[in-house]
Amino acid sequence: MADRFDPSLLYAECRRCGSPVILATGPREALLWMGIAPDTLGADCLLLYEGCPRCQPHSPQHEPRLIRFRSGAAPHPGH
Repeated sequence: MADRFDPSLLYAECRRCGSPVILATGPREALLWMGIAPDTLGADCLLLYEGCPRCQPHSPQHEPRLIRFRSGAAPHPGH
């Protein structure tokens, strides 16, 4: 039996400034809004936001994306 990943441990980061994004409700609400089942997540996942309160303080919402890293994948040149 595989260990279940706790969605509250999912790291969230701003794509624009690289700051961590801390949500009052945790990532579960964003995942449900995106239609992603929490039991499909793992330590290879990241929530990446298009802006955050630090770099876009006047924007009421910031769009999240779920990124899943492939094991053994080499970084793209220039990153």
